[in-house]
Amino acid sequence: MDKLNLEILEKLGKLTREIRKEVSVMPKVGMDITQIIDYVENKIFDNGYLPAFPCTVSVNEVAAHYTVFDEGLILNKGDLIKIDFGISQDGFITDNAVTIEVEDNKHEKLMKANLEGLNAIMENVQLGTTMSQMGEIVHKVAKSHGFETIHNLCGHQIGINNLHYGLSVPNFKNNDSREVKENTQFAVEPFFTYGCTKIKSCGGSNILHLKDSKPVRDPIAKKVLNYIKEKYPHLPFSKRWLLTQFEKRKVLYALRILKNYNIIYEYDALATTDGSMVSQYEDAVVFVDGKKSIITRIK
Repeated sequence: MDKLNLEILEKLGKLTREIRKEVSVMPKVGMDITQIIDYVENKIFDNGYLPAFPCTVSVNEVAAHYTVFDEGLILNKGDLIKIDFGISQDGFITDNAVTIEVEDNKHEKLMKANLEGLNAIMENVQLGTTMSQMGEIVHKVAKSHGFETIHNLCGHQIGINNLHYGLSVPNFKNNDSREVKENTQFAVEPFFTYGCTKIKSCGGSNILHLKDSKPVRDPIAKKVLNYIKEKYPHLPFSKRWLLTQFEKRKVLYALRILKNYNIIYEYDALATTDGSMVSQYEDAVVFVDGKKSIITRIK
């Protein structure tokens, strides 16, 4: 793996923190989550960068991987929303998330415990820390407050032009003895919940990824594929971003063909198996030249 560029990552981390502060005070009753998503993504594009993946706003029991296409979703009082986004430049990536409760505080204890769990990992992780040790740290925090972690969602190592690369950071003790090493970056993202420790698919996410580059004969599908290959060759992208270039009917038609040929993959949205509310906090940490840098952390 090429050496991580800490200068670029810290610059991206600074903008990531700024956007998270701004978007954290936005959610209101009656707001369409499209407004939140557009704000985050437009801010990234306007600063000359690419989103590392489409901004997701996952509501209540939905834990992760949901963004809008053209359907929208109106927020209600007490909704627990997870805003997850990242920024990319020259293949270097940030990733972070925050949980917001819309104009209520019924889930304040869950959220505080979740943030405590993330901070506990970040304070303790060092070169040589094992994946299992990180999972054990956060799970102990959850249990101490009467909550659980989601076991089949995890944090992840980040590579260059690769959002999910190499090692996974568990949210429980899993006996993975692999260690944090020099020149590595991790997105640490504990998910806390009241109930079951599992999540399941709950439908499409509107988040796509280019898997392969097979030839296609259909002219519309070919045109859409060429655009994707030019604009989003490495990282996940939004179905909605294609609407800036193509009519909706052509987008849907082309994606059906490209999915059938296994060229394009759509991620599943993920929700708790028992319908319990779930929260998420996430930061990115980098180990370069023996130094630990939590590049997205808001002090």
